[in-house]
Amino acid sequence: MKILTFSFDDGEIYDCRLAELLRKFGMQATFFLISGQLGIRVPFYRYDEDTVVERVSAAEIPATYCGMEVASHTQFHRLPQEEKEIRREMEESLAVLSRACGYVVCGMAYPGGHCAQAQADTLRRMGLTYARLTEPTHDFALPDDWLQWRPTCHYADAAMPALLERFAAASGDALFHIYGHSYELTQSDPQKNWLGFERLLQRLSAVPGVQYCTNVDAARLWQMRRGT
Repeated sequence: MKILTFSFDDGEIYDCRLAELLRKFGMQATFFLISGQLGIRVPFYRYDEDTVVERVSAAEIPATYCGMEVASHTQFHRLPQEEKEIRREMEESLAVLSRACGYVVCGMAYPGGHCAQAQADTLRRMGLTYARLTEPTHDFALPDDWLQWRPTCHYADAAMPALLERFAAASGDALFHIYGHSYELTQSDPQKNWLGFERLLQRLSAVPGVQYCTNVDAARLWQMRRGT
């Protein structure tokens, strides 16, 4: 079984255009939202200039992410170390997003892309299905621990051409997980902007026998096959 899944962090307004582009190719993705920043404008320093980050609002979630998965990027883009504080942060975030989506949100991405073992263990005890890191594997193996799920690569990774070839040639089970942020697509670099990303989707869509999934669907499919 070959599975392709995407994930994008932060819940910025560019997610609307990104989700439309994915739907154009019949693909799916997971979008990790910061529940305590829904619908707000935040000053931010990015690409050597001051800018304003605008987040998708709670009311915009159903239309923006139709056919996609919404998951948590915590309440305020932080994950404490103590279990009690982790639970407070995550329970509030999951509740807010679940109400906005109309379904139970059961996945998350770690702020900063890394975690301690104790944090992953707390999320496991809370019953989360998966939690994503950002350190790439550059392979298509299944994670040993779904609460410390490393993606294959960033969408603009220099290794992407070689990975595409390997994924197309793979004959056994392969899980290709690509991550990023929608704001990155606003850059002028043709390898990183909207046109470059659409070319990537075109190349991926040409690979036969691939099942397109959200992160939670990919995790559940493999967990069912493994009996875990």
